[in-house]
Amino acid sequence: MINFLMIDDNPIEHLIMQKMLNKFHLFPVASHSLDARLSMDLFERSYLTPDLLPDVVFLDLNMPGFSGWDFLDSFERIYKRIKKTIDIYIISSSIDPKDRLLPEKYAFVKACLCKPVKMETLLNLHSLYQSIKRDAG
Repeated sequence: MINFLMIDDNPIEHLIMQKMLNKFHLFPVASHSLDARLSMDLFERSYLTPDLLPDVVFLDLNMPGFSGWDFLDSFERIYKRIKKTIDIYIISSSIDPKDRLLPEKYAFVKACLCKPVKMETLLNLHSLYQSIKRDAG
């Protein structure tokens, strides 16, 4: 199974995402976090236990307190020690061109997706990860 984590401070975004995941039976192991700091704590505590960590993370950039930017900088310090591949997708309504450069800055950021995430995008990502898992297994 492919573990999915969404980090966003807006509960409505989580509700919409979970409804889409449920409707099409995508990423059945989906977790949601309103707090990027708490999510980072999970990675810092569990980096040697891959089964406890997600395979795919959707990360909002603009959150109060510990932002998505803070999460990326913290994750960069530990991701090479993590015993599995974790792909991060930025989800944002930002139109700032510098946000689109994040996949070039961070090796673990795979793409920047516009909010709201489209169903077609979720279907394509799910198919991609199912294929990767099949090939690895």
